[in-house]
Amino acid sequence: MGQKFCTGCGAALSDGIKFCEICGTPVDPAIPAPAQHLPSPIQPEPVTVPAVSSPPPSGRFGKMPVKIIAGIVIVLILAAAAVFVVLPKVSGGSSLISLGPASGTGTITTSTTVPVTAVPTTVVPTPTPDPFPNALLLRDGFPFGEGKIASEGTVYRIWMNETYSWHNDMDNKYYLQKPKPGNKYLFVFINVFNKGDTRVWPPISSNVVVHYNGQEYSADPTHYLPDTSSDRKATAIEVKEVQYFSKFFGSEYVEDFGYSHGMQLAYLYPGKSNAIDGYLVFEVPASLTPEKAYAEIIFNGNEVGVWKLA
Repeated sequence: MGQKFCTGCGAALSDGIKFCEICGTPVDPAIPAPAQHLPSPIQPEPVTVPAVSSPPPSGRFGKMPVKIIAGIVIVLILAAAAVFVVLPKVSGGSSLISLGPASGTGTITTSTTVPVTAVPTTVVPTPTPDPFPNALLLRDGFPFGEGKIASEGTVYRIWMNETYSWHNDMDNKYYLQKPKPGNKYLFVFINVFNKGDTRVWPPISSNVVVHYNGQEYSADPTHYLPDTSSDRKATAIEVKEVQYFSKFFGSEYVEDFGYSHGMQLAYLYPGKSNAIDGYLVFEVPASLTPEKAYAEIIFNGNEVGVWKLA
């Protein structure tokens, strides 16, 4: 289509003229609009679709994948057993190994579990019951007998050592006394006096025992006594370590229980001055402690006194 209006005066133009009929301004010929060129669309690359193979026949070769899968399952089971059994032993029990989920390719993933440290529990040992809860203490008196034969006994001192030395008056020498391996010596000092007016029988050494750790110990039969031989009667046996210990009553030196100046006493006469006072020697375990040891004395066959040696 041509130009319809003059570019100079704006008057309407007739078809086919080359100059404006009013002002003479040349009329431009119709310039065809340039064709718009659109970009060509991008063509997608051809996609190659792989051919799908038909399933194998159901004959002999069709069963092979099942065997392969079974073999893989067996291998996985053996691997799991190795993880649970072998690896904890190799690692020394420092960590726990757990199996993760199996992937599609048949691999096994593992994860380490940090063990929880157990809090140690404190076990309080059950205390051993006291075998003699009513035991007397050292120097406590135990009354026995009544009326004319009323008397009293007490354990008033102990002395312990691995050895002791006793004096032989025949050659005027001291001899070292040694116990069996693992043992030691325990000296128990006893005083018994008659408070009545009639003589009574005193307890003898076999009526005195020491209790320790559920065991009983009698006086040591190898301890040398004053009347062991006839030529030693009336001769006191001196134990070097205790020879200057005094008796419970008075200042007289102590000697073997049941003896006075080397002579064995048959009766217990009235009065403190006639008290039978002395020590008995026991061979006991080296582990013995006074807090766990007791001395028991049987008086007149039926009355029993027990002392804790602590």
